[in-house]
Amino acid sequence: MKNTKGMLMVLVTLLITISLYLVFYSRIESKPDHVGFWFIFVLGMSVGVALTRFILWFKDKKY
Repeated sequence: MKNTKGMLMVLVTLLITISLYLVFYSRIESKPDHVGFWFIFVLGMSVGVALTRFILWFKDKKY
């Protein structure tokens, strides 16, 4: 049950980040001195964490 809560929190974080990206898509600039650059950076990090947790969860379920 504890592993399920961890997976749920990762997916909720990813969902919130993607929804914020979609809402503010027209205002995001990718220059390093703008907030949009850091937002894109956080989006990439949350996708990476979600993929890592999903792969680890799948490996634990397999065995």
